[in-house]
Amino acid sequence: MRGASDMGRTSTVYGPVLSWRLGRSLGIDVLPPPKTCTFDCVYCQLGRTVRKVSGLVQAQVGKKEVLEDLGKALALLNPSSIDYVTFSGSGEPTLIPELGEIIEGVRSLIEKPIAVLTNSSLVNLAEVRRNLVAADLVVAKLDAPDQPALEAINRPAEGILHEDIVEGLMRLRNEVRGKLALQIMFFESRVGGLTNVNEEMIGNLTRLTELIEPDEVQINTPTRPPSEGYVLALRPNLIQAIAERFSASARQSKVVSRYDKKAGDTPKRIGHEDVESEVLGLIGRRSCRASDIAASLNLSTEVVMEVLNDLKIQGRVSEIKYAGEEYYRSP
Repeated sequence: MRGASDMGRTSTVYGPVLSWRLGRSLGIDVLPPPKTCTFDCVYCQLGRTVRKVSGLVQAQVGKKEVLEDLGKALALLNPSSIDYVTFSGSGEPTLIPELGEIIEGVRSLIEKPIAVLTNSSLVNLAEVRRNLVAADLVVAKLDAPDQPALEAINRPAEGILHEDIVEGLMRLRNEVRGKLALQIMFFESRVGGLTNVNEEMIGNLTRLTELIEPDEVQINTPTRPPSEGYVLALRPNLIQAIAERFSASARQSKVVSRYDKKAGDTPKRIGHEDVESEVLGLIGRRSCRASDIAASLNLSTEVVMEVLNDLKIQGRVSEIKYAGEEYYRSP
């Protein structure tokens, strides 16, 4: 699969990538770089938000381009290597008014479950919820128990309110045809007080989970280089303890954590038109270790390192160390 279209446009399709919850996920990015979002989360693996918006935006690419890119990608993939098709990438996918139509178009090309990862900022809008209903799985973010924490952790665009997010999630719970998962990113930091890991916050988040009643609660922590260098990931034992706390409270929901199990087997890929483009397509959307890239593209680490070294010489890749490991990303 290529990282760019024949006309030089960056492809909207990337991966498959290995996801801790979705297995082998073929990504669709309806908002290609630069990062466009309603949030500027301190822990975001994509770096700072370049274009922060508070409402729906005009898409740079539409249904036609997405389906064209997907068709090209599927011609090079073994369909059995894909567990999910996931709308995620360089921005907040619910910002696109055409999202529901694109999901239905994707469904006509591949018989795999479709997931949307959203930061939940616009779920109070009926139009956004109608688009999300088309998905088989909605993974919705809720990191903050109140407005002050939302502003400190997620740094939302003006006018986005915590109470609207919670109300929108409760409405979405009643409207989705598929499953609703609530993902909470827990972290500590070197900045005093900037964390959602304390008794009061965890207690308030569990109560909100009880109100929303998602099918699943995903307890997560940053594992890639964050937007702000002061953000720290939690140790596995602490993540597991938080997950147990939610399990005891949110009895109607399945609770899982990042450390419950490893991602699935390496996807089997066939055909590589341009390895450089494929590598750039991955790291342009998320920081990756060489081993992550190798597993996603079914290449040896040695081949990937050769490509990365060439791209570094060209100035098209930068390197960053996080938690003792080397990650690669677009400069």
